[in-house]
Amino acid sequence: MSYEIKVSDSGKYILLRVNENMTRALAERLGTEALYLGSKKNINCYLYDLRNSVNVESINANYIFANQDMKKLETNPNNKIAMLTSPSDKSHDFVETVLRNAGFNVKLFIDEAEALTWLEETTNIL
Repeated sequence: MSYEIKVSDSGKYILLRVNENMTRALAERLGTEALYLGSKKNINCYLYDLRNSVNVESINANYIFANQDMKKLETNPNNKIAMLTSPSDKSHDFVETVLRNAGFNVKLFIDEAEALTWLEETTNIL
């Protein structure tokens, strides 16, 4: 297992640190585990640290993930998801677009401080 999912030190968000290439199956597994932990801890903000993870899926697979797989997870519409990537990695750009178009509150960042500021803008406790 090349990822970790835990409550952040601040207790305000769930941290997912991924150290392997991102696939549709991995994204679904991460989402399931993170949503379970968030539900258990009454947290609905998520930071996906993808700086060591390249999205290797096709455009079609990313579209299906956003429009079918994510809907099966029955996510809370109040969830906020920050995706933190390396500045030179554009492999996650399309999935951010299709997730936003599917109605999810997702934003891509290359600066961790900006991602945390965005996640913590409002009280996001369930």
